Amino acid sequence: MDKEKIIVGKALSPHGIKGQFKVEVLSDFPDRFAPSARLWSEALGAAVVVESAFWHGGTLLVGLQGINDRDAAGKLTGSYFLIDKEQLNPLPPGRYYHFQLLGLQVRQGGELLGTVSEVLPYAANDIYVVRREGGEELLLPALRSVVRNIDLERGVMEVELPEGLEWQGL
Repeated sequence: MDKEKIIVGKALSPHGIKGQFKVEVLSDFPDRFAPSARLWSEALGAAVVVESAFWHGGTLLVGLQGINDRDAAGKLTGSYFLIDKEQLNPLPPGRYYHFQLLGLQVRQGGELLGTVSEVLPYAANDIYVVRREGGEELLLPALRSVVRNIDLERGVMEVELPEGLEWQGL
């Protein structure tokens, strides 16, 4: 997948016979699917324009220009919609997109613990999966008391591990 593009949604299934389909929104900004918005379609390998979008029973239903029947909508099932990184909304200080955290070196007191390999989103707080060379991983809660500083320019996350947090073997 293109590293300069960010996933913002996933086509789930067709809805009706006019080319609309259900979308799982994978962005904190659902207005990315507003009419006239431009997205990249993984399935089509091309830019697309949103023709219609509305919420129906907790599900976003989307129609795209040029997708006019159920069969065409069905070909999108399971594929992703993306935007260019330049289209990202700015976040307030101290907030980060998950992709920005992946690959950061995690350090405590100058000692390299490992790198962030995955971000697991949970309701209470995210969990950063930190892996070290031997394959062991540490599940690090994304709390201010644990994550002391994030420096994207240096590629470093400085942490203060709470007592009892242990590495897990794979």
